[in-house]
Amino acid sequence: MKKFLKLAMALSITATGFSTYAGATPQPVRLGFIAAQSGSLGVLGAEQQRGFELALEQLGGKLGGRDVEVFYADSRATPGVAVQEVAKLIDKDDVDVITGGTASNEIMAIIKPIERAGLTLVGSNGGPSPLAGKDCSPAYFSVAFQNDQWSEGMGIYMTENGVDRAYLIGWDYQAGWDHVGGAERTFSGEIADKVFTPQSQLDFSAELAQIRAADPDGIFAFYPGGAAIAFVKQYAQSGLTIPLYSNAGLIDTLFLSSFGDDAEGVVVSTHYNAHLDNEANKKFVEKFKEKYDRVPSSYAASQYDAVMLLDSAIAALPSNEKVDREALRKLIADAEFDSVRGPFEFNTNHMPIQNIYIQQVQKTEDGELDLALIGVAAEAVRDRYSHECQMKPL
Repeated sequence: MKKFLKLAMALSITATGFSTYAGATPQPVRLGFIAAQSGSLGVLGAEQQRGFELALEQLGGKLGGRDVEVFYADSRATPGVAVQEVAKLIDKDDVDVITGGTASNEIMAIIKPIERAGLTLVGSNGGPSPLAGKDCSPAYFSVAFQNDQWSEGMGIYMTENGVDRAYLIGWDYQAGWDHVGGAERTFSGEIADKVFTPQSQLDFSAELAQIRAADPDGIFAFYPGGAAIAFVKQYAQSGLTIPLYSNAGLIDTLFLSSFGDDAEGVVVSTHYNAHLDNEANKKFVEKFKEKYDRVPSSYAASQYDAVMLLDSAIAALPSNEKVDREALRKLIADAEFDSVRGPFEFNTNHMPIQNIYIQQVQKTEDGELDLALIGVAAEAVRDRYSHECQMKPL
C-alpha cells in the first residue's frame, strides 16, 4: 500500500509539473550587444548596431518567437574596457547570450570571461587566428570571417592578376598580423617588404616614400576605420600609381563617401557584397536602403546574419520558461538560416566556411562610387587553423 501511495504521489507531481511546463510562457531572451560605439573604431560599431537593430525589426522584436530584452555595451575597441563591459552584461544584466565584437584584440580579451560564465559570443566582426586554432573555444562563434580568409583570397587574386612583387603593410595588432600574413601566405610572388605601423599613427608619408623606393608592382594594405581613410588619401596624394589591394577592412561601402575619388580603382576582397544575387540579401539591402538611404556594409551584413542565426537557434529551444544557455550553444553550431552572403556553415572551430568575393571601387553611370562585384576569389573557404583546434566542451 505504501508503495502504491508513493507511486501515485510521484505521478501526481509529474503530471502537475508537466502541466505547469506546458502552459508556461517563455521568458524573454536577455540579449547582450557589445561593439565599439566610441573611440577609433566607433564608426564600425555604429554600423554593426544598424545591422543588429534592422534584423530585430524584421523579426518583430522577437528571437525564436520570444520577446527580446537588449542590453548594450560600448567596448571602445579597447580590450580592458571590453572586459569591464562584458562583466556588466554577465553579472548585472544576466544576459543569456552575447553578440557583436568589433576589434580582434577585444574579442581575444572577452572570450575567457564569457566562457567561464557559461555563455556564448556570436561574433559579428573578425575571427582572430588564435581563436581559430589552439585557443578555440566552444563559447565563440564567428559569423563574420576568420581574419586570414579575406586576405588569403586577395593573395590568390594578386598572384593570378599579374602582381609579381608586392609590398605588404598594416596595423601592428592581431588583425593586422592576420590579414598581412594571409595575403603573404597565398601570394606566390616576391615580397618587397612587410611593414607594421602603430595603431595611433595616421601620417604615412615615411612609409609611402619607402614604398616608392621599393618599387613593387602591387601594394597590399590593411587599415580599418579612420586610418584607412588617411592611408588611401595620402596614397592618392603621393602620386603613386602602383595598384592598391586590400580587403573590406580598408574600404567598405560604409566609408566610400569619405574617400572621394581617391579610392577609385582599389581592389578589395570580402565575404559580402551588396550586389550578391540571393533572396535574403535582396530583402536585406532593400530594407537597409529604406532606413538609411544607402546600401549596407559588410559590418551591418554580418551583424544582421548573427541575429538571424540566433533567431533560428532559439526557435529550436524547448518552449520552457527560461533560455537553456547550454542547449542554445549546441543549437547555434547547427542552426540553419539564409545568409545574405550566400553559402554559409560553421567549421569545426566555429569559424565560417564561405565564399570570398572580389570587388573594386568604380564609378556608376551617375558618377557615384560603388563597390562593384567583379568575381569570386575562392569558394567554400576554410581557414588554415582548424586542425589545431581541440574543441573542449564547457
